[in-house]
Amino acid sequence: MKKFSLLLLMLPSVLMADDLVQIRKQYYAALTNQKAADKLYKELKSKTVAQPIIMAYFGSVQALRAKHAFNPYNKVSYLKSGLKTLDASVSKSPENLEIRYLRFTLEYYIPSFLGYSKHLETDRKKIIELSKQKKFGAMDKPLLQSLLGFMKETKQCSLQEIASLDQAINNG
Repeated sequence: MKKFSLLLLMLPSVLMADDLVQIRKQYYAALTNQKAADKLYKELKSKTVAQPIIMAYFGSVQALRAKHAFNPYNKVSYLKSGLKTLDASVSKSPENLEIRYLRFTLEYYIPSFLGYSKHLETDRKKIIELSKQKKFGAMDKPLLQSLLGFMKETKQCSLQEIASLDQAINNG
């Protein structure tokens, strides 16, 4: 009976891990494909988004819809709602590296004149701090490598910070 109870307690986290892997795949497809973005948006919208990481992906895909929208009003509306959802997920789980990475990447690509890239510095510092502490959460090695590559590519980090990220990720 104890084993069965333990199994029931573990089941939601196992299911969430599978969901997260699938959501990640769909999200990266959605970055370049409007149909994939719309599909993921509809799937996540229909779920109860209680876990902060799932909420972060939902916020990211909400904002991503702005990339594919034609109407300027819709672009701004999608972006604002996505950023609001992402901010809520950061508030719920401020120590989650993947959530910080999602918000950082999104804000990096927003034109600065729009004034929506206000967490870049905070998220960059937090990403470095969490990486040094090896608080990778559910991020696997390929995703961590992607984070490292992106941080190098953006040139938002000093050489010392890049070296620190590289050491944490590749020796973690």
